[in-house]
Amino acid sequence: MDYAVIDLGSNSIRLSVYNCENDQIHKTFSEKDVAGLAGYVAKGVLHGDGIQKACEVINHFKDSASRFVEPANVRLFATASLRNIKNRDEAAKTIAEQTLLTPDILEGDEEAALGFAGVARFMDCDNGIMIDIGGGSTEFVHFRDKQVVNLISLPIGCLNVSVKCVKKIVPSENERKQIKALIKERFDGIDWAGTEKYPLLVGSGGTMRAVLKLSRALFDLPAQENGVQASHVQTIDKLLRNNKDHIYSTVYKAIPDRMLTISTGLAILRQAIKTFGSETIKISQYGIREGYLLDRVLKPDEES
Repeated sequence: MDYAVIDLGSNSIRLSVYNCENDQIHKTFSEKDVAGLAGYVAKGVLHGDGIQKACEVINHFKDSASRFVEPANVRLFATASLRNIKNRDEAAKTIAEQTLLTPDILEGDEEAALGFAGVARFMDCDNGIMIDIGGGSTEFVHFRDKQVVNLISLPIGCLNVSVKCVKKIVPSENERKQIKALIKERFDGIDWAGTEKYPLLVGSGGTMRAVLKLSRALFDLPAQENGVQASHVQTIDKLLRNNKDHIYSTVYKAIPDRMLTISTGLAILRQAIKTFGSETIKISQYGIREGYLLDRVLKPDEES
């Protein structure tokens, strides 16, 4: 059976198509649009232009998915893009009317749990912290023996922090201080952090994959390498902070769609490394969409 999952995020909207047979899951097609919906939010309201942008992309993805799956097997979920706005019901209703897909709006804890489910299914990891830095939120899962111990979703992401704090592409020194203070304030709300060190961070999502791509380009890592050292993250951040010409040239070549958000994404990641005492970050190519497929699509079908 083939299924399509559309992930309506604050920064990117993504389509993934999967073939699911005999307990095996294979991604057969994917597509991404950096819609930047968080940039359409003002005073907590997602403006009409942003809602229309979302509808246009979703309908395009429906057309793409129709080459692989039946219409009934296309699912749509939303994360902080709709969860954190004041007009979430109005936006969801408009999207449902214009796309004929009702968005399943995930709460923060649900997003964290589903993200970990996707990572744990495909990646060998026993103990540590999972981090997913999205456009509008960041999720953490503390896991032991592949089981969730603690989880939390913070309402800060690489895009909404950038929109709030940065006037141009490159943050100024004062803007960096604002970013750091905002992030630290949110991290102080993780009441289970700081009790022990977690050497391993498992990264999921587009920001973490971008960090891996940039690390490969800067540090000549092999193409099959899926790990990044905490020291590499600090070096990249320092290069960006010093506004070296070659670093932005490398960013543009390696991760052009992250030019506006890499600085804020790295700021969140650096705070995570500091908070949890992490030394190594392993990047998963799987996460929330696979977790959603497993828990919200395949499991209900099996139970019905």
